[in-house]
Amino acid sequence: MEKIIGIALGGSLGAVGRYLIMLVAGEYHTESLPLGTLVANLIGCLLIGIFWSLFDRIQISNEFRLFLFTGFLGGFTTFSTFARETIQLFKTGEHVQAFSYLILSNFLGLCMVAAGFLLTHKLLRG
Repeated sequence: MEKIIGIALGGSLGAVGRYLIMLVAGEYHTESLPLGTLVANLIGCLLIGIFWSLFDRIQISNEFRLFLFTGFLGGFTTFSTFARETIQLFKTGEHVQAFSYLILSNFLGLCMVAAGFLLTHKLLRG
């Protein structure tokens, strides 16, 4: 039961964090690019890289791992919203924006995970 409560608490905190980012990004949102989801997903990718590297060196409990990765980061990032927004861009005929969003989200997401991991690895080593 502790694991489920930890995941639920982390997920709710992550969802609130994503909502706050969406509010801030909404100030810069254009119809052609869902900036809020992109920013939340990229920050989430960076954080997962940082925590992954950090927890390779520091022993943490399985419960905290579930709270952070499954709960918080699972609630903070959102693949389903990304998928819906991409399809919506295709439906409205904005094919260049749809492909741009697809490429930016995936490529930059991978880069952010790697950057978070490598930066943390380097900082902890030195």
